[in-house]
Amino acid sequence: MPGLCSGWAASDAFRTWTFTCRNAPAVGAALRRVSHLSEAPLHWLFADARVAVPAANRLVVRLPFSWRRFPYALTTVAAAPRSVAGAFRLVTGSRDQIVVRNANLTVLFRRYTPRGAERAFERGDVDEAPVAESEVAGTRARLGDVVESRTLLALDGLALRRLMPSLRRVYWDTANRNDYADLIAESRGAAAASVVATAKKVTPNAYRDALQAIHTLPRVRVRIGVTGDGELRPGARLLYGDWRDIGLGPELVTAPARALDGSFGRWFAPYPQAEALPAALVLRDRLGSRALLLRALAASDQRVPLLRFDDDLRTSARFVPISWVVDARLVSPRLRGWEEDALGDVDYAAVRSLASSRRP
Repeated sequence: MPGLCSGWAASDAFRTWTFTCRNAPAVGAALRRVSHLSEAPLHWLFADARVAVPAANRLVVRLPFSWRRFPYALTTVAAAPRSVAGAFRLVTGSRDQIVVRNANLTVLFRRYTPRGAERAFERGDVDEAPVAESEVAGTRARLGDVVESRTLLALDGLALRRLMPSLRRVYWDTANRNDYADLIAESRGAAAASVVATAKKVTPNAYRDALQAIHTLPRVRVRIGVTGDGELRPGARLLYGDWRDIGLGPELVTAPARALDGSFGRWFAPYPQAEALPAALVLRDRLGSRALLLRALAASDQRVPLLRFDDDLRTSARFVPISWVVDARLVSPRLRGWEEDALGDVDYAAVRSLASSRRP
């Protein structure tokens, strides 16, 4: 945001970054706080950084490796000082309702069930509401062009840690990405065979070879953890059924367990760059080649290094990408300037609301 930092410069092959900031001690304290909170979701971004504040307007961050696009990491909410005012001020807040306001707009956030949010939109009580996964096509057929959808820089996938390479390979090659994209993301183009935005596909030959290899593998139970919030369970059950049908032995586990062989989840990019998902897989989850990732982070043109990282991750089969995440929302025609970015965020400071007609 304007007013935080106004400039930056890199040295030591992009290992040392110097920022000119209005209140450098506050920014430095925010970065140190995240680096010390091991359970923070974005702890990994700053865990190995050394932060110094040599002057009131000067912040220096030293990294253990070259990172050409490191300033993007500072655009995350985790890096923001708590004392810095945002585009809106909080008016009231509770568990079920939050009201924020600026000079031009008041925004009221209400908590609903997915069905309740859709009904509130149809009544004209709200101007924006999420569309539940697997219901996008039906909602669009019923309500028309008020459904806005965006493919996000986020992946549904399966991390495999304890299995032998040949068994991981079979799971990678037999994942039913097209059915998942059709039924969960409701977009055939969302099927993902890569962790970077490329057009890679799984060849029919690879699928047939994997089917033939199943009978040569030991019959083992593969315990796959699934988050307990329920959002990802339909997709996990779809994959589970397909893998069981072809003779594999997955078991879905929702309770915490030490003996998990893998975990099914949703990986979000923390900042809008192609490197962000690979960085999260390596620096946070220890999946993929660290050496190949660091080459990509240091490169001015990342296309080739990222493809090499992706090819290596695909060969190891430690992470099975399934589908890009498609976010869909009901948005009233009354709203002007509403737009969702690649991270799934909306800049409400840019939104203008026309006079209410009490109809969606």
